[in-house]
Amino acid sequence: MDNPEPVDPVGSALLTEAGRELVAALTPYRAERALEVLTAARRDPRWASRPEVVAAAATQARLRTRAALRFPGPPRWWTPDGLEQATRPEVAARHAQRFVAAGIGHVADLGCGAGSDALALAAAGIEVEAVDRARDALWALAASAADLGLAVSVRDGDVTTMPGWWNGPGSDGPAADRPGSGCFVDPARRSGGRRERDPQAWSPPWGWVVDLAARVPATGAKVAPGIAHAAIPAGAQSEWVGVSGDLVEAAVWWGPLRQGAARRTAVVLVDGAPHTLDDVAATSAAPLGPAAGWLVEPDPAVIRSGLVAVLAERLGGHLIDPRIAYLACPAEPEPTPFGTAFEVLDRVPFARKAMRAWLRQRGYGDVVVKKRGVNVVPEQVRASLRLDGSGPTATLVLTRTDDGPLALLVRRA
Repeated sequence: MDNPEPVDPVGSALLTEAGRELVAALTPYRAERALEVLTAARRDPRWASRPEVVAAAATQARLRTRAALRFPGPPRWWTPDGLEQATRPEVAARHAQRFVAAGIGHVADLGCGAGSDALALAAAGIEVEAVDRARDALWALAASAADLGLAVSVRDGDVTTMPGWWNGPGSDGPAADRPGSGCFVDPARRSGGRRERDPQAWSPPWGWVVDLAARVPATGAKVAPGIAHAAIPAGAQSEWVGVSGDLVEAAVWWGPLRQGAARRTAVVLVDGAPHTLDDVAATSAAPLGPAAGWLVEPDPAVIRSGLVAVLAERLGGHLIDPRIAYLACPAEPEPTPFGTAFEVLDRVPFARKAMRAWLRQRGYGDVVVKKRGVNVVPEQVRASLRLDGSGPTATLVLTRTDDGPLALLVRRA
């Protein structure tokens, strides 16, 4: 189905001028005023007999309000799953530029969802064929593309079985006959409301994606950040992306979409600018040493990509435990986007009563607890210390070492 009509009359109503006004009136969605606004909408003669349209407008308003920080700019149409799984605009733009740099002019976005990547590809001047079996997601994508003035062709179906050039011989010809074409795949990684950890349980399965890359060399795939490195085929390039201390995505790239010689990369975006760490000159393991001087907490993208040893070498630091991703540096390290540095001020008794007495004796009134490798809940530790809030806030790092658990008083650089 190419460029489908909205999935039902409710979708059609939302796209009318009156429907758009209704969504705008409910946005930003605020629970304290929702009842008043919804009651007024239901009394409007245009919607008095159509409460389902008012409910759908309220859903769009809630989704747009949630999306506002991650997706600035003109409002888009969403589904709940589409927003939950959507690629951030700055990351989707990087995906699109990979295809542009490789000279790919036509991309099949397989499992497109609400279409963040499809829209970024189209904005980069690429012809986009977006495929999904969720008709409501295709409606949201088609409506957003029309509002943004972008040309995106949408098709309804199961990417693993429907006729298409990406599946080999089919209605659009074999993949080998499509020079300048590529694929981007975003497998669904949830089932029954829970995350699927087994890549073969994704939809489409990881094995199908790997086979696709053998047929269509210019293939990229969005994957779970926790994917095992062993599941990434030889010859592919994997990338983990961090923004503001959060790991927002992992992706795997094949063929002409690879960039440079690295097999694994960590990218941290700072104000949209990428900073890259890779395994081209990776050492086998970082040295071990004491937790003293300065402590560096690597960005999650560095940790997931397995590049902590590379960061340690760059900073002149060492691990404090072979299983824990904290680095220590004898001297203050140079500022880096790949981690957060803390000056180690003192060691603190790890037992809670002794820790409480130690903090009170030094006049601390509150505490921020960071932990790695120890079975504690930071909020529960903070509550159990029962500090009165009258003094400065301490930052404690609780971690595991070969010598046992360790508590450190630190100050962020």
